[in-house]
Amino acid sequence: MKLLFITRTYPPIVGGMEKFSHDFYENYRRKGEIDLLANAGGKAMLPYFFIKAAIYLMFNSKNYDVIHFGDAVLAPLNAVVRLFSRARVSVTVHGLDIVYSRFGYQRIILPSLRKVDRVFAVSHFTLEQCKLRGVSSEKLMVIPNSISFEFPGSFSQSDISEKISKFGITVQGRTILLTVGRLVKRKGHGWFIANVLRLLPENFIYVIAGFGPEYEAIRETVLDLGLENRVYLLGHVTEDEKQCLYQISDLFIMPNISVKNDQEGFGIVLLEAGQHGLPVIASKIEGIRDAVIEQKTGRLIEEKDVQGFIDAILKPDIDRTSLVDVVASYFDWKHIIEMYHEEFEKMKARNPGDLQA
Repeated sequence: MKLLFITRTYPPIVGGMEKFSHDFYENYRRKGEIDLLANAGGKAMLPYFFIKAAIYLMFNSKNYDVIHFGDAVLAPLNAVVRLFSRARVSVTVHGLDIVYSRFGYQRIILPSLRKVDRVFAVSHFTLEQCKLRGVSSEKLMVIPNSISFEFPGSFSQSDISEKISKFGITVQGRTILLTVGRLVKRKGHGWFIANVLRLLPENFIYVIAGFGPEYEAIRETVLDLGLENRVYLLGHVTEDEKQCLYQISDLFIMPNISVKNDQEGFGIVLLEAGQHGLPVIASKIEGIRDAVIEQKTGRLIEEKDVQGFIDAILKPDIDRTSLVDVVASYFDWKHIIEMYHEEFEKMKARNPGDLQA
């Protein structure tokens, strides 16, 4: 069975979908035959990439049994595949790519998504959003996001001090709450600072790694509440710096709030935290519910439940000694790629033409 994987988001661009695309390709090629067609140039190159992908499919789609798109934005390319081959087409849907509503997106993407052969949603919430938009239940299946569970290693205390010294974080005698990710409204950073952090004991500090459109609003909240010595807005961090932050932190916080026409499809950072044995305290909404195993890898708290967050942070009751093994048993790429491979084989078997000559 020969697979073509097409993705519009790929490293060196940094982000959750880029990481998914990279890890999917690297893990699948250990399992089966796969070719990659990827846009590594970011959004600016996307129009050119669509043209390149369409031309490639016109001449080469007949050489593949299954063509898999990295997200729903690529679904319109299904029409090109249908014209030039009998290959089966599948898509992984992540979340925002199904609920995005600007510039007529829904009218363009959804009709194409409904026509592909198979749709893999990264969470049950994302699957339900696909159903609500007319994707047939028979085509849908949940395959969660995942992470490679090779031990990431650890830094010595001197290495940690050297790498994060520029942030000015005072660690001694403090409980560190960590959030990693893009600073957008749905992540709930400002809500958490204003409603939860200020009610926690003074030794609790909140470290936020990442950048985004909400940066200034979060900064204003911190200044207004006089919490400059308890909230650290780090901006962009390197991979090594991020690993150090996971290592020194006590809890990972994901206090998401509901935002119209946006959603958390899953949350790979929750798995990264688990990879480091870091318990998670997160909002019980959207795809987050699939990424946290209650009482085993973290606690799920009702959205905007201030006392619920406070109680869970003060007494998480999570066994950190077994946390890594639990997360790996659910979300290791070795298991997830087997699920994809099995489904691709089924798709090929339903293709009466197999490969065209």
